[in-house]
Order: sequence, then C-alpha cells, then structure tokens
Amino acid sequence: MNSLDKIYGVDFNAILENNSPLARIEKVERMYSGSLIMTTSGGKHSAVLPHLVRRATPKDIPLVFIDTRHYTKPTYDMIAYFKAEGYDVRTYQSNYSQEELESQYPGWWNDTKRDFSQAIFDDVVRKIKHEPLERAFTELNPHAWLNGLTGFKTRARKSKSIIEYNHAEIIKFHPIINWEEEEIEEYIRWHSLPRNAHHFDVTKGVSQKNECGIHTTFGE
Repeated sequence: MNSLDKIYGVDFNAILENNSPLARIEKVERMYSGSLIMTTSGGKHSAVLPHLVRRATPKDIPLVFIDTRHYTKPTYDMIAYFKAEGYDVRTYQSNYSQEELESQYPGWWNDTKRDFSQAIFDDVVRKIKHEPLERAFTELNPHAWLNGLTGFKTRARKSKSIIEYNHAEIIKFHPIINWEEEEIEEYIRWHSLPRNAHHFDVTKGVSQKNECGIHTTFGE
C-alpha cells in the first residue's frame, strides 16, 4: 500500500483500474491541481498523453522534455509540434555534448559490442537524462507526475500499476499503462495525431532494449 492509500484508507489503483484514461487524468488533476507535470520522450506514440490531458482538463499542465542532445530531427520535430499546438513545453537539456561524451566514453551507447560496459552506460545515462530530470523536479516542484508509459513495451513495464509512489514523494501516474499497442494506434488514427516512427533514444542502446531507468529505477 503506497502513501496515498495510507492517507486516504482506500486502494486508489483498484479504483482507477475501472476508469478510462480520461477519467484517471481528471481525478489526478483534481487532486493535484497546480502541482502536476507531464513528461514526453518525443517518441513514436508521444502525442497521445498530451492530447488526452488536454481533453481531460482545461488546465495548462507543463510538458517536460528531457533533451539528451542525442536525438535526431524527427524527435525534435515532435517537440516543435507540441509547441505549435500551444502546449507548455519545458525543455531541460543535458550539460554534455555528444562529442564530449564520446571522447570520454568511446562507444558507451553500443550495447552490441562485446566490450560493452553496463556500468559506463548507466553512468552516462544518469548524466544526460536523470540529471536534467532532477533539475526539472527542483524547478517545477511537482507533487505528481503524469507520463505516457505503456506496459506492452517491456516486461518491467508490464508489471507496473497506474499509481506508483517514489522519488522524493512524487506520485507517478501511468494513465495508459494497460493500453495495448493496437489501442494506442487506433487513438492516433481517430484523432489524426502525428507519429514519430523514427525515434531513437540513445539511452536505450543500439538495441533500444536497455532501460534508461527513468521508469524502472529512477528515484526508487
């Protein structure tokens, strides 16, 4: 039982399980109005969560993008789309350029190499993704964090619940965690949303199967 459950004496995950993502977001916004943020990776299905949030509430919730400085143009184009649509985009950038990191840690991102070091990989990921997110938390001081995590992508994510309680008492909400890929794609088609089919996140390695830790170990 997490801290919310202890405070209110109810199982919030059980309550939200039977709600639609819209209803989940509405409830969360009412509980945490003024102290809520959402994050985006700029990835393939990243247009879904901000669109749902906009439908669920008229409030302008900050949309945080962690710029590792390693993304390619399609991902930055997605962030430009959010800005053009009037979302309150807050970008927090890594302090390290690609050249600096490659000079200090040659091939750190290439998890297909035999001499790949998970320890070095994790250290760089902390520098370019976790540290900027920490800055976002410090500056925005949220009590709750909405994100577009979906369970179908990895085994670690499949087991996650709608609500998680960790990282300096910030409540994490995953309103579409139980949506399958078909539901995500249908939502995108129905609402004519853009897709980033060419998103590449270097913090997941060449295989794109490494976890960057944001949704698995960060802040636990």
